[in-house]
Amino acid sequence: MTPQKCPLCSRLSSRLKKLISRFYVSGLDCQDIHLRTHETGEKRAAEINAAAPDCACEKNRMSKHSPHPIKNSETLARFIFSPMLVDSKGNAKPNGFSHVNSKGCSIQRDSIARNDELSVFVEKFLSGKDERAWKGVLYGHCGEIRSISNDDSGQREICVYDTANLENPSHGELFQSQYVVEEADRVELRSKLFNSFNNGKMIAPRQFRDGVVWNNLSQPLQTRGQ
Repeated sequence: MTPQKCPLCSRLSSRLKKLISRFYVSGLDCQDIHLRTHETGEKRAAEINAAAPDCACEKNRMSKHSPHPIKNSETLARFIFSPMLVDSKGNAKPNGFSHVNSKGCSIQRDSIARNDELSVFVEKFLSGKDERAWKGVLYGHCGEIRSISNDDSGQREICVYDTANLENPSHGELFQSQYVVEEADRVELRSKLFNSFNNGKMIAPRQFRDGVVWNNLSQPLQTRGQ
């Protein structure tokens, strides 16, 4: 007689196999890497690269609040909140991507972000410091950004990670890979990122998502920096 399989046992076994594959087969616990490097500031890119070289944590969620790792097909949005990062023509400057070399460059996953979540994100960020003002949004395609590579070696230079939090499940970050070493390479990388985000041409807050996020802001935050 063939022994009958226990449906509950099969489901538990399947889940256990997934957990083992996620945390041990790859040798990485990407959520732990995210948590223990979250407050390391300027050293964060280097510490993530040391723990997960070659953008290894793109394959697993880096945050329990993220629905899934960022896909190549996703559209990424870079919010510009500093007047110092905008030129006289109203375009973003390449130095708006300077944190990619150190503590990470914040992006929003436009493909999955809800308007109410983005409204909370913008309101909270602007409320942090009086000199902040929402100047615009840059769009980039994840697949194109991940394809940025060193002109000589062909090695990837940008890692795109899902680093969501409870209030902002669509949050992600860009980090340079371990192959960007020289200062000249860092400057060139920021220029490549700038080009991938529509050469700095921003969507005005009032036009972003038909003005829904802008209209949800309080009046003082709308007029700041105008």
